[in-house]
Amino acid sequence: MPIWALSPGGGVFPRQPRASHFWRRCCLTCWLARPPLDSWPDQNPNPYPKQRQNQRDVMKKLLYLLLFVSPALAVQQSPFDAPAAKPEFQDVQDSSLYLPMKDGTRIALDVILPKGLESGRKLPAVMRITRYGRMPVDGSIPQNFKFFPVHGFAYVLMDERGTGASFGTVRYGKATVGDMREVVDWIVKQPWSNGRVGAFGGSYDGTTAELLAASGHPAVRAVAPLYSDFNYYTDLLHPGGVFNDLLIRLWGQETAEEDAGAAAKRVETDSDGSLLKLAVAEHKQNFDVYAAARKAEFFDSQVSGLTGAWNDMSVTGVVGELKKSQVPMMIFASWFDAGTVQGTLRRFQTIDNQQRVFIGAWNHGGGMDANPFLPSGTPPVPGQRQQTLELLRFFQHYLKDAPDQASSDRRLYYYTVGENTWHSTTVWPPSGLSPLTYYLEPDHTLGLHPAAGRVSVQLPATSTGDKNRWSSQVTGGNISYREVMDKFEALPLFLGPALDTPIEITGQPLLRLRLSGNIPDADVMAYLTAVDPQGKTYYLTEGYLRLKLRKVDPSQQTLHSYLQRDLEEIPQGKEFEADLTLFPVSALLPRGYRLRLSLASGDTPQFAKSSPFEANIFSTSELELPSKPRPDFTRSVPDAGGKEPH
Repeated sequence: MPIWALSPGGGVFPRQPRASHFWRRCCLTCWLARPPLDSWPDQNPNPYPKQRQNQRDVMKKLLYLLLFVSPALAVQQSPFDAPAAKPEFQDVQDSSLYLPMKDGTRIALDVILPKGLESGRKLPAVMRITRYGRMPVDGSIPQNFKFFPVHGFAYVLMDERGTGASFGTVRYGKATVGDMREVVDWIVKQPWSNGRVGAFGGSYDGTTAELLAASGHPAVRAVAPLYSDFNYYTDLLHPGGVFNDLLIRLWGQETAEEDAGAAAKRVETDSDGSLLKLAVAEHKQNFDVYAAARKAEFFDSQVSGLTGAWNDMSVTGVVGELKKSQVPMMIFASWFDAGTVQGTLRRFQTIDNQQRVFIGAWNHGGGMDANPFLPSGTPPVPGQRQQTLELLRFFQHYLKDAPDQASSDRRLYYYTVGENTWHSTTVWPPSGLSPLTYYLEPDHTLGLHPAAGRVSVQLPATSTGDKNRWSSQVTGGNISYREVMDKFEALPLFLGPALDTPIEITGQPLLRLRLSGNIPDADVMAYLTAVDPQGKTYYLTEGYLRLKLRKVDPSQQTLHSYLQRDLEEIPQGKEFEADLTLFPVSALLPRGYRLRLSLASGDTPQFAKSSPFEANIFSTSELELPSKPRPDFTRSVPDAGGKEPH
């Protein structure tokens, strides 16, 4: 939901060039004003000068990749093999207009076409539907916005109702689908249209692309939701029922500024800007996102300012329509990017549309590598150039009938950190996995066999810093926990035995807590890390639970409904059960490594404040890991950058 909108060619672009801090946010699809695609490097240049490496550092990293990453990737062929494509056209032309909706609300559009398009030539259209500003306010055409047009597509950019230069007040989720459908009606009537439409985008704009697929419009043939959220409540704003305070507060501030005109490019017929002023004036009626999200604490809470609850804002609210549409999808996600991977797996399991899914170890947008077992600054695999070529091949297949068997296969590709290898599967979870269960012992160990007893612990709040899995959605920076490992070590923790054989953990870990105490309305945060034989620690995943929302619902991916009716008081002084899921991950740990579980009562300032509390944790508490032994893995994981592992 926060920050990024995908533009063709690589790098998620900051919505408008109105302030320098927006320009620093480089992810998958929009490095503005960059060189043509064929001249791009395969990694995103570091946008922060203070973090630039000298030539010796770069050579060391390249040598590291040759020695350790390349052999691992050779275990299974990389799924990224889309060839470079020669542009069909040399330049583009842009036009903009207001398109009235049936209720009279005017929606701002830009249409970028190949320059010199011969009369009678028909093109498919790809859309980007955004609330971050459809184009730079200065009217320029970013180099990467030319990518699809020079390869024979029309590129249609749309300011959502109540945002940018469009009139009206903002809507979210299923309430936006009607406007999208009317715009597609207009597109297919244009003289250049071949009657086929696709959409893509990153983060929020990925969600709008997926919502377009649910519109049921017959012209919509393919969409690519990239680094987007499937369920806003569980995957982003209230994971585990815990309010993600900092993320939504910052996002609310940013979007309020944009709705006030900072992201509004006037259409070309509005020569004096008077229409733009009227549109922006209507945006003043947009609701306060932060206040509404904070108040809507349950999944079925009515979100103030909207006509519905969280389900109506999310893709989960249109699952039936998506299934009926059978629109094919290309999806990129990361194990470490907020909770997006959770929704990606849920989608693959529950929606039978053709899906080509890639789950890697990237930051939000895919411009940086977030593999905790590789040095900081390692180029992402694949780079943004190759990610964009995969997107082009996908749309060429579905919108132009270009033959491509890979785009026709329903398959999920996932990257296993530690092994640093891509795998693929047609089902989730993959075959061969079984539960590996550890017990939380009274001596603060993770035991393989249950023992009687309990341990009393004081659960304090901690802080995961400003490079955690949530911050990248706001900053566009990398995801790294190396600077907070000492904070995890200071928490109540449980350390497992050294592994006698390598294991692969792939899927969603589950922590079954059995505890008692005089506990207020509190939260539990769980952090899973790996410790190598030298004592260096590597981040794996984390999970949370608001204890009053602990009622189990096995039909839910995270085992809880988060409905108001399922709120349960905490029994004071009595033993009770609290099951919480951690975010899915795929990691291979060599022989000799240990698993470590750390517990806290909060994460400030990321989440809403939660009271520290003392609890008795019974040894019947379990940590369940979907895993399998990997005796074939004999290579040890090298030092992730020397001094400071993730």
